[in-house]
Amino acid sequence: MLNEWIDDLKKSCRRFFDDYGKVTIVGVLFVASLWSVSLIVSHAAPKKLRVSFLDIGQGDAIFIQTPSGHDMIIDGGVSDKVLEKVSSKMSYFDRHIDVMIATHPDADHITGLIPVLTQFEVGAIITSPLSGHTGVAGELTKHVDDEYAVVHVARKGDVIDFGDGVVAHILYPSKNLHVKESETNNASVSLVITYGEESVLLTGDLPTTHEGELFGNVLPKSVTIYKAGHHGSKYSSGEQLLSYIRPEYAVISAGKDNKYGHPNPEALERLTTYSKEIISTIDKGTITFLLDGKSVAIETEK
Repeated sequence: MLNEWIDDLKKSCRRFFDDYGKVTIVGVLFVASLWSVSLIVSHAAPKKLRVSFLDIGQGDAIFIQTPSGHDMIIDGGVSDKVLEKVSSKMSYFDRHIDVMIATHPDADHITGLIPVLTQFEVGAIITSPLSGHTGVAGELTKHVDDEYAVVHVARKGDVIDFGDGVVAHILYPSKNLHVKESETNNASVSLVITYGEESVLLTGDLPTTHEGELFGNVLPKSVTIYKAGHHGSKYSSGEQLLSYIRPEYAVISAGKDNKYGHPNPEALERLTTYSKEIISTIDKGTITFLLDGKSVAIETEK
């Protein structure tokens, strides 16, 4: 019986090959060819750094993807809207974020980081020296403790090297920072990210009174992208800083018709003077810059 069953199976296989063998082989070769071409193209195409200023309303949320696939989130906005935005940028099966930075403990920057911590595994968390005393700040601290991630208080001179050409340098705060616990903006973690000839400057809500502390050997004399400090407040993006960095793009992350009047006309005037182009999440939704080290491309939602 067993021999008969084996003979029948062999005959069935022969009939299948006779009927469909050539089609099957052609299909396999076609798929293999497509895979080879895509592999060649992927290696030939310049690897890009993706920097997305997420449209989360009035607040900050920046998602960064390096050429080798590392992820970093800087602030999370005022709600869980950041989850939808981040998920649209990541693979469905990718539940890991390498680095999270909470620039300072204001609700419009850290609230969205709480649901991110519940949905994703985070490798390292970088915080401001000020932890804050609000309910939201306390809730974030609890989730950070539960994450069992590496937690580090940001200090000037710290370096995050992703190993693929993308390097983040912490420019502020300094080790001898002395500010009141209530002055959370004054302790905003500020950093410059470099990739090849291009750079991205992110200063949280740092006011003009402290922007002078960003200068040094690391900050380029011109930057590719500058996120306007404090959502375009008149108390940030001062002339001293802007005349030095002269950004190619100035990005404003703010909510439409927000109660603070961001971006402020005075700040817009300064940004217009020293920037080549101003682009806002109010008008364009999520804004993604693709940098290959020498040139920039832009994708927007609207």
